[in-house]
Amino acid sequence: MRRNIVLFKCLMFFNGLWLFSPLAVVYFDQVTHSYAMAMLAFSLVNISQSLAEIPCGMFSDRISRKMTLMLGALFMCVNMILWAMAGFLGAAWLLFAGSVLRGIGLALKSGTDTAMIYESLQEIKKNKLFNQIIANVLSFYQLGALIAAFAATFVTYYFSLQFLVYLAVVPYAANLIVTALLVNPKSRFERGLSPKEQLKKSLLVFVKNKKLRRYALLQSFNNSILVSAYRFEPSYYEQLVPIYYVNVARLLQNTMGWISFQLVALFNKVGLFKLFCYSVFGNSIVKIIGLIMNNPITPFFCSLQNLFYGVNSASATTLLQQQYSPSLRATMASVVGLFGNIIMAILGFLFGWAADVSSPRTILFIAALANLALALKYSKFLRKGLNKK
Repeated sequence: MRRNIVLFKCLMFFNGLWLFSPLAVVYFDQVTHSYAMAMLAFSLVNISQSLAEIPCGMFSDRISRKMTLMLGALFMCVNMILWAMAGFLGAAWLLFAGSVLRGIGLALKSGTDTAMIYESLQEIKKNKLFNQIIANVLSFYQLGALIAAFAATFVTYYFSLQFLVYLAVVPYAANLIVTALLVNPKSRFERGLSPKEQLKKSLLVFVKNKKLRRYALLQSFNNSILVSAYRFEPSYYEQLVPIYYVNVARLLQNTMGWISFQLVALFNKVGLFKLFCYSVFGNSIVKIIGLIMNNPITPFFCSLQNLFYGVNSASATTLLQQQYSPSLRATMASVVGLFGNIIMAILGFLFGWAADVSSPRTILFIAALANLALALKYSKFLRKGLNKK
C-alpha cells in the first residue's frame, strides 16, 4: 500500500504536466475563433463529467478502483490526441469530441483517486495523517504544472503552440503505464447492493448529514469559480504581456501552489474548516488587488493567490473524506462532483459569452467578488460554530 502512495505522486505529476494548460484557452480560441466557443470546449468537459460522475463512482465502489483509474487514463490519453488533431486539421468538432472524452476520463478518476489513497492509508493505519499525506501527493501536481509552464515558455518562444500540444500527449501515455502498477486496497465494497440501492444509500447519507451537505455545497461553488477563472486568466493576461510571459506567470503561480502544499502541515492546529475559510478569503483579496492594478505586473502579482491553493485543496478534500461512508466513498464523491461540474459547465460558458460582449478583466473581477462573498459566508459558519454540528 505504501507503493500506491508513491505511484499516486507519479500520477499527480504527470496529470500536472499538461504542457499547454497555461495556454489552453488561447489554443481553443485559435481553433474556434471565439471566446464563447473556446469556453464551450471546457464546459463540455464539465457536462460530460457530470453525466458520467455517478455511474463511474458506482463502478469504482462495486468493481475495482484500479480498473476505474486505468479506464480514466485511457480516455484522457485519447482526449489529448483529439485535441492535438483539432489544431492540425482546424476542426472544432474534434476539439469538442476530445472534451467529451476528457470529461468521462475525469469522472472515472474523480473520487476514486482520493478514495484509493484514503483506503491505502487505512490498511497501513495512517489514515489519521491523511491531510498531510494528501497535501504531499497533490503537491506533485503543482510540481508537474510548474515544469509544464517552464516547458511551455521555452517551446512557444522557439517553436509553436501547436507543437506544444503534440508534446502534451506524452505524459498522458505515461499515466497509463503508472496506473497499471497500482494495487487495489482490500475490499470494503458492499457488492450485495444493486446500483439503485447503492445510489439511494449514498443520497440518504447526504440527507442525514448536514455537515456533509454544507461542506459539499460550499466547496462546489468555490472550486467552480476558481477553476473557471483559472482557465480564463490567460485570455486577460495576453492583453497585458507577450504570450511567453503568460507562461512565466503560470510558472510562478505553480511554484506558489507547490509551496502552499508544503505549508499545510504547519497549519494543522488551526483547524481544517478555518484553513478552508481563510484560504478562500486570501485568494480573493490577492486576485482583486491584481485586477485593480491592471498593468503588466498583474499576471505576476496574481500568481501569489496560489499560496492559498494547497491549504484550500487539502483541507477541503480531508473534510469531505471524513464525512463519506467507507463502502460508498467514490459514489458519494461523484455526487459532490456532479453538482460541482454542473455549476462549472454553466460558469465556463457564461465566462466566454460575457467576455465576447464585455472584456476578460470584467469577468474575472466578477468571479473574484463572488468568491469573496463565499468567504464571508464561510466566516458566518465560523462565528456561529455551525461547522461543529
